[in-house]
Amino acid sequence: MNRSVLCVEGRGDVDAVPVLVNRLRLNMSAEQQGAFFVDSKPLEVGAINQLTGKGKGHWLRYLEIAKKRPNLGAVLLLLDGDLEKVEGQLFCPVQVARTLAERAQETGAGQLFSVAIAFIRQEFESLLIAGYSSLPGSRPDITPPPTPEEAPRGAKGWLARNLDGGYKETQHQERLTRAVDLDLIRTGKFRSFQRLEHAVQELAAAVQTGQHISTPASSLPES
Repeated sequence: MNRSVLCVEGRGDVDAVPVLVNRLRLNMSAEQQGAFFVDSKPLEVGAINQLTGKGKGHWLRYLEIAKKRPNLGAVLLLLDGDLEKVEGQLFCPVQVARTLAERAQETGAGQLFSVAIAFIRQEFESLLIAGYSSLPGSRPDITPPPTPEEAPRGAKGWLARNLDGGYKETQHQERLTRAVDLDLIRTGKFRSFQRLEHAVQELAAAVQTGQHISTPASSLPES
């Protein structure tokens, strides 16, 4: 079985993102589930600006670290998408993801193993806000923001104010990720989540078939 290594932003993500990706994996066919497993030790890589601009070499170094793990089949990079600018340009998650996917090819992505890039707008906790009513500690008198991909910018603070017992990333993120109703997030048409789910499906198909990818691609292939 092939290994899927996760690259995540912060300490709370190290515990929570494997839970989320494994939950998505369980929605796949038995054949795709059997094609890969999620490595239990994600690489904590920092925010987008630590992998771009003057830090772009760090992205390639993390991929080289992932390549040293046995039976590598895929790498998934999942970061918050809350920056205003990346490399001097207004942040466009699609364009930045394409740039990172293209740079990953320098390490063999798309040939030796697969890579997928996804961002959660605004923060990982924005997903939890999208499924707020299913969270332990949610309050029936609280109406969550209708478009958490757009606001609030401080998703962690919103949860801290509106969950009984508060919210601290390193204490609560994993537990809430296990509890949140993914169908509730899907119903809200949370585009970042849709991209993440599609990215995991793409990686599973690529590993299963051995036809490796680096996604999103910079341009559509010729027909």
